[in-house]
Amino acid sequence: MTTFSTCGKQFFAMGVTVIGVTSLVFGAFPGKKSNLDISPNATKDRLKTDLYYLAAPEREGRGPLTNGLEKAGDYIATRFKELGLKPLGKDGSYFQPFTVSGVVMSGPSSIEFKGPDGKTNSILVESGKKSNDAALVALSAEGKINGALTFAGYGITMGKEGTYDDYQGINADKKIVMILRDAPRAGRKDDGFETPNRRRSLSSLTEKIGNAQKHNAAGVIFVNDKANAGETDPLIDFSYLATNRFGAKIPVFMVSRKLANSLLQSSGLGDLAQKEESIDKDLKPQSADLKGVTVTMEAKLKRGNVIPVRNVIGVLEGSGALADEAVVVGAHYDHVGSGGFGSMGAGRVAAIHQGADDNGSGTTSMLELAKRYASEKDRVGRKIIFMAFSAEELGLFGSVHYCKEPLYPLEKTAAMVNLDMVGRLRPDKESKKDRMLIQGSGTSEGFESLLDRINKSYEFTTVRQKSGFGPSDHSSFASKKIPVLFLWTDVHDDYHRPTDTPDRINYDGMEKIIRFASEVIDEFSTTKEKPKFIEVKTAKQSGTRTSGPKLGFRPGYAEDDKGVEVEGVSEGEAAAKAGIKGGDRIVKIDGKEIKNLEVYMEAMQGKKVGQTIKVGILRQGKAMELDVKLE
Repeated sequence: MTTFSTCGKQFFAMGVTVIGVTSLVFGAFPGKKSNLDISPNATKDRLKTDLYYLAAPEREGRGPLTNGLEKAGDYIATRFKELGLKPLGKDGSYFQPFTVSGVVMSGPSSIEFKGPDGKTNSILVESGKKSNDAALVALSAEGKINGALTFAGYGITMGKEGTYDDYQGINADKKIVMILRDAPRAGRKDDGFETPNRRRSLSSLTEKIGNAQKHNAAGVIFVNDKANAGETDPLIDFSYLATNRFGAKIPVFMVSRKLANSLLQSSGLGDLAQKEESIDKDLKPQSADLKGVTVTMEAKLKRGNVIPVRNVIGVLEGSGALADEAVVVGAHYDHVGSGGFGSMGAGRVAAIHQGADDNGSGTTSMLELAKRYASEKDRVGRKIIFMAFSAEELGLFGSVHYCKEPLYPLEKTAAMVNLDMVGRLRPDKESKKDRMLIQGSGTSEGFESLLDRINKSYEFTTVRQKSGFGPSDHSSFASKKIPVLFLWTDVHDDYHRPTDTPDRINYDGMEKIIRFASEVIDEFSTTKEKPKFIEVKTAKQSGTRTSGPKLGFRPGYAEDDKGVEVEGVSEGEAAAKAGIKGGDRIVKIDGKEIKNLEVYMEAMQGKKVGQTIKVGILRQGKAMELDVKLE
């Protein structure tokens, strides 16, 4: 699921209803003719087979421009073909290709160093080929430049946080600056920064490039600091930042610590590690020119809608009077690769985000549903279009593209069921029964009663949102006035982190949700009257992040109009510093009553970083007011 707010994707519930029901009954696909073994154990075996493939490290986090994303798409298409689903693509394939905004290499790039002895070292950087010595950073500008090389420490100018300035004492004008990643005194409380957020901001690659540009540098060369280097000194993979919307005005490369160290030593500046130690010890810059060293950099890039991605679509034909209409069952199969802009992790070294729950779980569940329906004999009802969307994490682009250029008429599409993050089913804190979130329950008359009726056999405590708008692919269909239901199991501590792995999935919970979803799809595919869309009056949300101050907490989903539940806080950030704790409920912001997440977001609009606000909370039924300095 994609992020779009200062606290991540969890800020989408605009008012919810918590409902618990009784009378648990086991069963699935009763009365249907099928040779497929749908027992819980057989189902879980199939789920594990698919999920362990899709969320394997070899899939590279299914990020844009990764071979792993291509392999995942091929895998899904192969599954569709094995099941006998028909391709819906214009070229007779299971793919719907499109492009998203970003940057790709348009040709071989290069970086060449000339030392004081006149010897040169030329390194070619090509798309799809990894070098241990140099890499082109996707934030780079296109062009060829030449200039003297200057070591500029961490490339940081602290400004009001302190007097530390890596550009003090050097002239970077028309020179190429060599910059360490991160910031001085990593992990120390006396790092010299006012707040953790400010440290992260000044440590970012984009901030450092911007600072270099302010000093009129001709180019930037990044080098791993010791912590980012670890044991292997990995260079930044091009795809890691290929969709970042920041574009430098100067060429940007990265080189290995070994190469950087040899350049420093050849110019008489000594050892790179000693430079870091000296900065950490005294918090004083060690910047200096590398005398006699010049660099030529050529970056060949192309920006725009140039990143190729693919939706994967298979159709199970219907029969009878409703066969000309369709029900869409969808899930996005992309994730955030090695992190980049989409990571919520605190790790210093880029790491594969396997995305087992987000959204390997939804994709795997969609495949299981396809297997079940494809195995039915003499099925009567609407056709079912199974869709695996791409580029959801970048802003719902896969579903947006389909709805803009549908491969089956939207006016003949009766409803859409979306599965995203269904792998972490867990008990509700109060009812102790399995808790499932459902969005879109108000997008057609009768959805609420349908959910109540089906749920009598499952005993889910359901947290419902009537609106069909939110940061996952159902939103694209709701915007086209198609009734939607979105099933998921809430955010968790592994969300958008490298720890979202297949071994942490609740496969019993997935199997239960699949049975529930199949009953919903049964209704959608066989009900004589096509559901009529109802526009729920609430704010539509996009798939992009918003800027602004952060409290640094993870909200939960509670009853309507009773505030915003705090499931957890981020250590070192504003909420934790002010004393807000998990289990608290935010009920006021500067005197404004906070009923739900939508009101909370409205109350936070216009707030500024550094501003102190009064946050009213309920803690175990006791009202409290805390001063919170925004970061």
